[in-house]
Amino acid sequence: MHEELLSYKRGSECLLNQKGGKRVLKKKSVVLLLLVTMIAMVLAGCSGGEKAGGDKQAGGDEQVLRIAHLAPLTGSAASYGVQIVQAAKMAVEEINEAGGFTGPNGETIKIEYTEIDETSNSASAIDAARKAVSLDPHAMLGPNRSGGVLAAHSVWQEAKIPTITDGTSQDTTRQGNPYTFRMQISSEYWMPILVKTAVEKYDVKKPAVIYGLNDYSKANWVATEATMPEYELEPVSVQTYNDGDQDFSAQLIAIRDSGADAIFVYGYTPECGKIIRQRTELGMGDVLVFTERASTDPAAVELAGAENFEEVVTSTTLSPGDPDPKVQAFVKKFEEKYNQTISGTHVNHYDSVYILKSIVEKVGLDREKIREELANLKDYEGALAVYGSDEEGNLVHHMATQVFRNGKWELIMKEEYDY
Repeated sequence: MHEELLSYKRGSECLLNQKGGKRVLKKKSVVLLLLVTMIAMVLAGCSGGEKAGGDKQAGGDEQVLRIAHLAPLTGSAASYGVQIVQAAKMAVEEINEAGGFTGPNGETIKIEYTEIDETSNSASAIDAARKAVSLDPHAMLGPNRSGGVLAAHSVWQEAKIPTITDGTSQDTTRQGNPYTFRMQISSEYWMPILVKTAVEKYDVKKPAVIYGLNDYSKANWVATEATMPEYELEPVSVQTYNDGDQDFSAQLIAIRDSGADAIFVYGYTPECGKIIRQRTELGMGDVLVFTERASTDPAAVELAGAENFEEVVTSTTLSPGDPDPKVQAFVKKFEEKYNQTISGTHVNHYDSVYILKSIVEKVGLDREKIREELANLKDYEGALAVYGSDEEGNLVHHMATQVFRNGKWELIMKEEYDY
């Protein structure tokens, strides 16, 4: 730039206006004006905000932590997908309404949160993940379903965005993807406590199993099959169904004829609710039901009918009947804010938001540093659990079982797991 200006200055002087006796403005003055203007432009450019690193808002030191959240807001999983988003948004609103938080250099940081519908369909999770990445987030939450995680995990890996997912299939472990973390740990942790509860608390001797032909349900069955021999159990009947089925009478009659004293039911909310209702309609109300986190959804109770849901046992990471004061405070706050009964397990992303906040307070908005801190997370005390990352990126390290009794959930058993 300096050489160009000197060249321009050495050129012959020319007059802007020679007529009418007006004052002559020579080129030296033009050069000086151009030089001042160009220096001002360079200085203005140097003072601009940073895009990925700082994300400064106009007019000050305030910065933005961007979080994109993939959740099933339509389709068969929408009933608890909505609560997943509500829980995360509640945390975001609390943080922003308090004025944000302070970054490592004293800057004020607020959260920009965007939910994206993954539509309860594994294939659509790929497009949802791409949409999320296009928002240039510092971190992502979701997808919720195991199939969606398996389908889309390469999207956030290629973008190098740390992502806290919900998938519980053992196949949704990192699989070489260091950017994947799981707020819901693998089924191999969930099923032992469910089987243990069935044997030790209910003296189950002849279990049957019915599961859906999807990644989530099959993973639950595989983990159950591996656990049962530890308690000298063998299923007397194993039945399957397809997502979207409405009539389960053939499978239930086969289970009834097998002499089963309990059914392990695995599937998404709509199917679980209908299976539990049809079990009663077929005169099998005395056959106990042990099921998984999808059945903690209030919609499952509604589909089954509360009277048919009595004494149903589920595994969960959050039991609304847990007497822990922190859990009870969260449940009360959520139910008062949204005027609805809370779903167990599906609301841990409230803590995910606070975990990200605590990390950014320490290392700022650098994605790689956020990922490294998630990988090394230890003993973080959230509202719903104590979190620490193991080698597979699992963050939740307790499991519980609960029973639906007199219209409410009661905690049965709670176990902690090592990192």
